[in-house]
Amino acid sequence: MPPVCVAVLAALLFVFASQPAGQASPGAESISEWQMEGEPVVLPLTTGRLSPRTPLTLTAEIRPEDGDYLYFKTVYAPLRVYANGTLIFEYGQPGSYPAFLIDPPTKTALVPLPDTEGPVVLRMEYLSPSQRSSLALHPVLLGSSGAILRELVGQMGFSLFFAFVLLALGLLLFLIALVLTRFEATGAAFLWLGLFCVCVGCWVLGECNLTGVLMDAPVFLYLLAFLGLFTLAIPMLKFGCIVLRLRRESRRLLNGMALTLEACTGAAILLQLFGIAAFSKTMYLFHVIVPLALCVFAMVLLRESVWYQNRMAQRFLVPTGALAVFALLEVGNYYLFRLPVQKSFFFQLGVMVFVVITGVIGGCFVRDAFLLRAQNGMMQRQVEIQREQYRLLLETEESRKKFRHSVKHHLAALRVLLVNGERDAALVDLNSMLDALSADVSGRLCGNPLVNATAMHYQAMARQAGAAVDIRLDIPEDTGRVPAGELCVIIGDMLENAAAACQGTEKPFIKMRSRCADGILTVTLDNSFSSIRQNADGSFQSTREGGGLGLRIIAALAEKHGGGSRFEAKDGVFYSSVYLRLK
Repeated sequence: MPPVCVAVLAALLFVFASQPAGQASPGAESISEWQMEGEPVVLPLTTGRLSPRTPLTLTAEIRPEDGDYLYFKTVYAPLRVYANGTLIFEYGQPGSYPAFLIDPPTKTALVPLPDTEGPVVLRMEYLSPSQRSSLALHPVLLGSSGAILRELVGQMGFSLFFAFVLLALGLLLFLIALVLTRFEATGAAFLWLGLFCVCVGCWVLGECNLTGVLMDAPVFLYLLAFLGLFTLAIPMLKFGCIVLRLRRESRRLLNGMALTLEACTGAAILLQLFGIAAFSKTMYLFHVIVPLALCVFAMVLLRESVWYQNRMAQRFLVPTGALAVFALLEVGNYYLFRLPVQKSFFFQLGVMVFVVITGVIGGCFVRDAFLLRAQNGMMQRQVEIQREQYRLLLETEESRKKFRHSVKHHLAALRVLLVNGERDAALVDLNSMLDALSADVSGRLCGNPLVNATAMHYQAMARQAGAAVDIRLDIPEDTGRVPAGELCVIIGDMLENAAAACQGTEKPFIKMRSRCADGILTVTLDNSFSSIRQNADGSFQSTREGGGLGLRIIAALAEKHGGGSRFEAKDGVFYSSVYLRLK
């Protein structure tokens, strides 16, 4: 594709640089009035009921200026163009294209006229296609190359630009899929969506007349256009089967539609390769089954959304429905409306709606995937923390058993000391016993067991690192709509970041508070820091080893539950505040 991109940029630069600044360029003239077998005709025109390779000749008298060009388009028909009897262009003659194509592929060309004075008699000799009983005759443009390109860019520039955007987006989605599938199997969604964008991009690129002017590869564009059209619905159906968690009956229906499209595409390729039927002939079948497949997909999502409350189906119902509607409009325009717009125009609009809405959904998907990854990591840490707490409790219980066993001996010794009048010695022994009994190894920082275990773990870790830790939390056992595991992610990440930031400071400290009132939980944390990493947009990076997702995960979880977060560094102290709605 890079040569095509260079060609497009070069053409656009040529168009806008071909005239001096501030001077309007002359427009391109459409030659629409011709003579065919002595009868006047006006282009565009479609002739019908022609036998294969029926010759048709069009003539017109033109008055070109020096340096003028002709632009014309021939669809599956050999063509010779003469100016005052001199052959200036020839295309589609036998042997000039692969035999398996049967008819020459569509060709658009920009041809210079020979320098001459006075009027020029233009003669165009067509041979009708062998795979169609009709021949489409398109208008011819006359003018400078800049004026003609300007006209074509005005008509089809958006389609060409949109094709490149879709191809680039498809490659980007492929890369995203490669990254995400390492962490989440559902990252395959981006692979199928990327393949859909590539198929549509290929179809639009191959159909665009401007592409044929800038890139002299009609066979390649022919294959690109038809294979893109034939296959574009397949990745959408695969996406629905694999990603959207549909019921078995729905998956069977979509898999059946995908298998039908694959079989039809394979059959069309074989018919083309063996010279039996060209893509231009089997295309009519796909004008039925491709929109039908998209409509079936939309109906399946509607059924899953309404009857079974499938959340994934609900998310993709609107963009898929829009795509199906615009696909029907595209077919309707091709056969009924015949509006003067570029081919695939309506479907391009549908794809734009689909891509925009799906992009928003994809952003939420990526966010949720990273949050889920963080939650899974925190839950694994929770298991380890609870194992550690359980081990400590067992050790504490064992030590208390040993202590009770020795209490009798201590009491007996105290009685002896008191009987002997050794009051001071007895008092020292009694105080040591009371200190041991009052020691609480397990600890309790809040009413929620999971959050309490998390806070205790990171409190011990920070104290071992030499920080002065003061944690007072008001977090109830019932956390409402916010899962306790997600609160553990927030509390754990805040304390872990703070413990890492404290290292290397002169007086390391961590002070955490929380308050729960009116269904809103507020958590604040102040900690010292030795260094800080700040992005260009003012946000902060985690100070943990490897960078981490820390603060971004905290902020995303807070927003997910109707809250917010704020992080600020001032005078050697990092201030964090987070609030969430529990109800």
